[in-house]
Amino acid sequence: MKTRYTIFALSMLLGVLSCNEDTVQPHPKVPTFGENTGDLPLDSNDIYYSQTDKNRMLNSMIRYDYTQKKYILDLSEQDASSIGITTQMYKDAIKRVEEMNKVNIERLQ
Repeated sequence: MKTRYTIFALSMLLGVLSCNEDTVQPHPKVPTFGENTGDLPLDSNDIYYSQTDKNRMLNSMIRYDYTQKKYILDLSEQDASSIGITTQMYKDAIKRVEEMNKVNIERLQ
């Protein structure tokens, strides 16, 4: 009887010690403000949102014209509306470009 109890106790101890949670995934590191996020993994939703973000599209169309030495929005209002950018968003982008040019003129003087 003592042998059975010892075998049962050792079996239980072995079972408890061998059970652990291997499926716990560590939480991904959340970037702090200003940190480069280029090496963080992107899933398909992240890629979709970055490609369909209208403000990002508008900002990527702001160019610096070296001949005129000023910033321009390289997008017509008609083209903007055809890709889903509202008139208000377009006007806001024009205002941003004008503000950038003000700062640039002050810096160049």
